[in-house]
Amino acid sequence: MIENFGGNVARLRKEMGLSQTELAEKIGVQKQTISNIERGIRYPTFESLEKFATVFHATPIQLFGSPKEIAVSETTVILDRIDEYDQKVQNLFTLAKILNSHTVKEIDEVAEKLAFIERFFTPQMRLDEDGNPILDRHGKPEMKPVFFDNLPFEEIEKTAKDLAFIQEAQQNQ
Repeated sequence: MIENFGGNVARLRKEMGLSQTELAEKIGVQKQTISNIERGIRYPTFESLEKFATVFHATPIQLFGSPKEIAVSETTVILDRIDEYDQKVQNLFTLAKILNSHTVKEIDEVAEKLAFIERFFTPQMRLDEDGNPILDRHGKPEMKPVFFDNLPFEEIEKTAKDLAFIQEAQQNQ
């Protein structure tokens, strides 16, 4: 296991884009010490071993494992990624089926309707008569309040109840 340490340090250092000098500074040793460790001439102290693990955010297998052991330890991560991307690919296939079953004009109409609906729920920039954003004193665009937040829900609810009462009264006549 210890015989794998030097090669793993070299690999991890390169993956992080560090030079031997930069790694030596982070560990608190001389550049020559890093060179000797990577070539298997020297091994780390317990104190520096902890620093290597911290700098690389490495597990014991990543530091001491053989290439096969490292590959096996990363299998779970790879499988999780495969599951994540599998769902994304399935979503793309579903989207492709939907898009293929509609004309471009129909899709454009739906996009316009969605954009219209979105304006009710998201802040919109205030624009001047030329269509340029109106800026506040800090140079940030002024935003209109979200339309949805300003709806008179209590009045709407009262009106809905009144309409239901009238409809019920008409049905009972």
